[in-house]
Amino acid sequence: MKYLKINFFILVFLFSSCSKDKKIPIDEPNKLLEAELSKNLKFPIVFYSDRVGNKEIYIFKPNINTPDNLTNHSSDDLCPAVSIDGQYIVFLSNRTGVQEIYKMKIDGTEVQQLTNSGEQKEHPHFSPDGEKIVFIKDFSQRTEIWIMNADGSEQQMLTNNNTRDERPNISPDGSKILFMSLRHGNYEIYLMNIDGSNQTRITNSSGHKVFPIWSPDGEKIAYALNTGFPVADIHLINPDGTNDIALTSAAGRDENPSWSPDGEYIIFQSERNGNFELYQMNSDGTNQQRITNNSAWDGWPSYVNLTNQ
Repeated sequence: MKYLKINFFILVFLFSSCSKDKKIPIDEPNKLLEAELSKNLKFPIVFYSDRVGNKEIYIFKPNINTPDNLTNHSSDDLCPAVSIDGQYIVFLSNRTGVQEIYKMKIDGTEVQQLTNSGEQKEHPHFSPDGEKIVFIKDFSQRTEIWIMNADGSEQQMLTNNNTRDERPNISPDGSKILFMSLRHGNYEIYLMNIDGSNQTRITNSSGHKVFPIWSPDGEKIAYALNTGFPVADIHLINPDGTNDIALTSAAGRDENPSWSPDGEYIIFQSERNGNFELYQMNSDGTNQQRITNNSAWDGWPSYVNLTNQ
């Protein structure tokens, strides 16, 4: 996936913490196999990796020896997001030559292409009821946020700015969309109504705020913060932008947080050991544990609701 173009590429990948000095003990079982690491998982996770030479989507379940490849396709399949009920995965693939949005069941079956146009698509995410998908269309010099039905119909553009509006996700009550935008020269976090109205900035400080995502109860937002190269840390804020707290402070980049269905855990990607792997922590930042152990890139994790597994 193209996070950013040309001069902006580095801005999304290189996000670090501002002046937080909180140090949290980290469990780093570097030499353990993934079969042992999977014991740390509290819920199944879906992520993508290039461990077989191209980008594929995997599911990793607690106490299972190794992640299962769900896509097994010669094209790149990436950026998965799981529906709240744990039944479907929406993802990106370039199997038609253009990065489009696809949907499949949680076991990798019944793959459907949902979009088909000339623009690259990015950042798909289900609404809480599974009826809608928000996503990005990339118009080269700008990206805009769109919404559509879960079958790909009734696509509607929600933003219209000469900048980059990215990484949308819908609030647990279905009323608002959280996103990041470069419209004021710095990546900040914004909210808007589900119809695109009342676009409001909720952060305004130094550093780039990226990968924002709601907690399941709608009371917190997790995101990654960068104020320099090459460190990123996971932070929490209230939905009005107050009470900013750093949860990680390890070397390297900690990015792409995702909440467990019960709100007790956050999974994220980290390169603290020199290569992007997946880590899990309590939602207060304690008990940081490594989940994957592979020389390839592992990232973009989402938890899967256990109810239907």
